[in-house]
Amino acid sequence: MTFILRKGADIKVKNKNLKILIAVLAILLAVSLTALIGMLLVGHFLHSDPATVAVPGNIITPEGSDASSINTDPPLTTLPDGESNEAVSDTAPPDLSDITKVTEPASNTTVSAATETVAASAAKASALSLHTKQPEENKPFQVANMFPGDNEIQYFRIKVSYKGDIIVRYHADIRPGYEKLAEVLKVRIRLLGSDGFLYDGLMRDMPQSLNHALYTTSSTQSELYYEITAYLDTSVDNEYMDKDLIADFHWWVEETDHLDSPQTGESKLIYLWICLAAGSFLCLLLLIGKRRKEAAEEE
Repeated sequence: MTFILRKGADIKVKNKNLKILIAVLAILLAVSLTALIGMLLVGHFLHSDPATVAVPGNIITPEGSDASSINTDPPLTTLPDGESNEAVSDTAPPDLSDITKVTEPASNTTVSAATETVAASAAKASALSLHTKQPEENKPFQVANMFPGDNEIQYFRIKVSYKGDIIVRYHADIRPGYEKLAEVLKVRIRLLGSDGFLYDGLMRDMPQSLNHALYTTSSTQSELYYEITAYLDTSVDNEYMDKDLIADFHWWVEETDHLDSPQTGESKLIYLWICLAAGSFLCLLLLIGKRRKEAAEEE
């Protein structure tokens, strides 16, 4: 009799402990799911890329510095006919034996030291991203009422998520109906942090793509800052005054299989909560199954 009572008491204690463990796992599952959903919602509505970002001061010449002292070697380069201009990162430079040098632009161009001496604190860049779900980006560009000698400077940050070898390509597509000003409007394109220019000439004569190669063997996120200056020479005739131009600045990557998902600081935490929720759910299922089996045996 004593044995039976003791066994019954042990079963009650065991069932009580099992119920407590099931309750704890249920609470843990609810907390982990709530945290996961909260992080996903916050990431979707609050942590998206901003429209503009500050350009790092270490890649822009501070205001008031001597622009003439800036090293612009190597000069602008271009590929043979039918191929495009290409600036390549220092990681793995390609064979440049077939690239021919082009002389620097004529001295009467009116993009002065202002292009090189923008105050870092005032420089804002439009923020764009290229990744596996977004292999290309467009940004409209517009100038109006430009006079000979005027220029318009804009900055763009291209954040690229990739793994492997890719080429970031750029081209300015002039919209139909705005070809008149395009006859004389020039554009100077510089990749900040590198020497020389990707292109300096008429916007309408730009190569099919201006290229910058990136190399990596692991998942990486790189940021490229473009300085794009549209300007008119002082020699431009009055017939081009009061003319407008609208173009689409287009960046894209053709090696889409080498693009990666955008990296965020919360990715590891999200994976942790997913693992915690999955583990809690599996343990909860096992305990509930065990509880039902013991209850059936008691009957």
